[in-house]
Amino acid sequence: MNNEKGITRKLISKDGTEIGYTKFGEGPSIVICHGSYTVQEDWFAFANELATTHTVYVYDRRGRGQSMDTAKYSHDKEVDDLAAMVVLAGVGTSILGHSFGGGVVLAYMIRDGFRGKVIMYEPMNSILREVSGGYLQELKALVNRGDLDAATFLAQTKLVGLPAAGVETFRSSPYWSSFTKYTPIFVREAEALDNLKPTVIDAEKIKAKTWLLLGDQSWASLRIASAGVVSIIKGLTVYPIVGQHHMAFSEKPSLLKDLVIRCLSEKF
Repeated sequence: MNNEKGITRKLISKDGTEIGYTKFGEGPSIVICHGSYTVQEDWFAFANELATTHTVYVYDRRGRGQSMDTAKYSHDKEVDDLAAMVVLAGVGTSILGHSFGGGVVLAYMIRDGFRGKVIMYEPMNSILREVSGGYLQELKALVNRGDLDAATFLAQTKLVGLPAAGVETFRSSPYWSSFTKYTPIFVREAEALDNLKPTVIDAEKIKAKTWLLLGDQSWASLRIASAGVVSIIKGLTVYPIVGQHHMAFSEKPSLLKDLVIRCLSEKF
């Protein structure tokens, strides 16, 4: 399907799941793996910026947007979906992973030995500290009771690490109710991240040239997760996203685009 933003299509992942994606632009290819509480459309402003020089593939991770889901979830299936997108994008493609998507990319590099260029934007993991912080069972109980309002507030304040006052303000906005629908998916993602604890030995399997982007306004949980990745990967280059936090792709897409191009243009 064609639209003003790009060409939308689907591929079939390893387990038969349909994964929806949108393709933008022409040039060297890059695949974007988005984070929790987002869908591919949240990245379209950034994708259009980058599409002036690159072919950009943005896909909906399974269970949201244009992508299907399966009854039995595993983090390895997320890695399979990314692997399928990389094959689609072709030889020489690069990868950009954000937040949970950064964790998927980290696991993919270790599992499959990807040799291209990889940019991780505040990748989530439990290398230094468990993502759920001991709140996983409480979060599950709230979701099972159908109390998505309370579950989302807990997820945002205790797991994501946002200030309660800011979340309360968002809670009063008209966007909150649509935001809460992603919390049941976030539960399984948090559980998967609790188990994502690669070691220095695991990281020796990484063959890609890697960069890590960290907003200089990002909160503690994101800095800790980023520090975990820095601690295990040799040769990792770290760049700050000046004046930004976790959402530069929507709040300052041109700035993020310039930084991504800087990374992809570096020789190694």
